[in-house]
Amino acid sequence: MSYKILFTLFAVLITATLVVFGCARSMASKQDSQTTLAADTDINDKSVPTDDASFVPIVADDNADANARDVLIGAGKAKTAPALSAGQWINSEATNLENLRGRVVLMDFWTFGCYNCRNTLPTVKKFDAAYHDKGLTIVGVHTPESDYEKNFDKIKDAVKTNGIKYPVVTDTNGDTWRAFDIEAWPTVVILDKQGRIRYSHVGEGAYDVQEKVIKTLLAEKDETASKTSDDVFNGEKIVKTEAEWRKQLTPEQYNVLREQGTERAFTGALADNHEDGDYYCAACHLKLFSSKTKFESGTGWPSFYEPINAVNVTVAKDNSLGMSRDEVVCSRCHSHLGHVFDDGPKPTGLRYCMNSVALTFEKK
Repeated sequence: MSYKILFTLFAVLITATLVVFGCARSMASKQDSQTTLAADTDINDKSVPTDDASFVPIVADDNADANARDVLIGAGKAKTAPALSAGQWINSEATNLENLRGRVVLMDFWTFGCYNCRNTLPTVKKFDAAYHDKGLTIVGVHTPESDYEKNFDKIKDAVKTNGIKYPVVTDTNGDTWRAFDIEAWPTVVILDKQGRIRYSHVGEGAYDVQEKVIKTLLAEKDETASKTSDDVFNGEKIVKTEAEWRKQLTPEQYNVLREQGTERAFTGALADNHEDGDYYCAACHLKLFSSKTKFESGTGWPSFYEPINAVNVTVAKDNSLGMSRDEVVCSRCHSHLGHVFDDGPKPTGLRYCMNSVALTFEKK
């Protein structure tokens, strides 16, 4: 046999090996062909109903083990997701899973050097575009395999190049990977609104199933919200990412509520309000003050001598601007409201000096 023939056979063998084992690290990257869809599958495909009237939720398997994959685990069997390890964030300020309670969370464990991970990105991005405003948050957890993939600048470039708009957090040492018992790239883990792991899938494919899981969990009753009363704070915190607060609030509200800003005196709409009614937190609608305790302080800001319920507001020390003051924040969403001073009228002797934009008024 000639050297040319031997060389040709050798080249063919090498090529075949690369094709088969090119991304060996993505174990089980291909599932049964009956459930695997192409990475660029249109999530509006007729095989995946998106119309709410026709959508039939997936029935959870209440007997499935909490570690089962490719099945919607019953809420009673599901385990609470472990905490995210500290990392650098892209497309978002640093947050944690506690802050995302009340939203369905899809965690995509990936690394930019993995071919199969890149194949799943188009569908993950489509999920983000279709369901973010309906209550879905996607978090890309970038766990590198090689030292090359640990370079933060290269990770940022990969996020930008691949058009990823959702938050991505680095998991350089693999702490989050191990906490979630991940075994291969890519792996999708979906949490319900209470932060419990309800579904996981390893490798490409099963995109239609994942979408149905997302829609099913979005349709589930929010247990946290159902327990929440707008009249009395009951310990159930409302937490959101700063990006979500920015989207919900006006720039003026965000500056005061989230950045501890102060509106100029005598400019607020509620400073001279004399109607009978109640004042609520502009961020989470917890009832804070009543018109019955409002008084004219002459300061140019709405002033009250006591809150409607003591547990609804939290007082903390504020040493900013070279002064020592008592800051008042909403107990439920920890938004800045104003300050409290000890120069108010009887019976309390207190003056809760609030920002108008931090409040909403509802007339009785």
